[in-house]
This record gives sequence, structure tokens and C-alpha cells, in this order.
Amino acid sequence: MVDWARFEPSDFEYDDEADHLAQHGVNLEEAVQCFYNEHTVRQNRRRRSRWQILGRTDAGRLLKVIFELKPGNVVRIITGWQL
Repeated sequence: MVDWARFEPSDFEYDDEADHLAQHGVNLEEAVQCFYNEHTVRQNRRRRSRWQILGRTDAGRLLKVIFELKPGNVVRIITGWQL
């Protein structure tokens, strides 16, 4: 089990070609910021291999970001949107 309070991402992956973030008015930098600012993590209900982070960008936007955790603490961002 991951201790999300102490979790430190080692790297981030994202599919720039699909760019699901842009479809929701979010950029990759904002999604990454959520991991370093105040946030909450919970398991995704539909896909148990995915997680949701509810966090704030440096500018204060509240986002929900869907991601997968890969070996070595690599975060693969799937999509995200403003709440």
C-alpha cells in the first residue's frame, strides 16, 4: 500500500498526442503541481488500477487528476479537469 502522505513521484509520463488534459482546459504543468501542493488521493472506482488526486495548482485551481502509478514511483497522468 502506498503511503500517499510521504509519496514522492520520481517522474511523470503523459500521452501528448492524445492530450486529454487540454480537452478539459488543463495543462500538464498544472496537473503535476497537484502532486506537490495540498492534495488528497483515492482509488478510482471504475478502474481499480487508477487513482484520483484532488489537488491545487500553484495558482489555486482545484483539479481532479486521474493517474496510474508505475514501478519506481513513476506517475502516468491519464486526464484531469477543474472542480
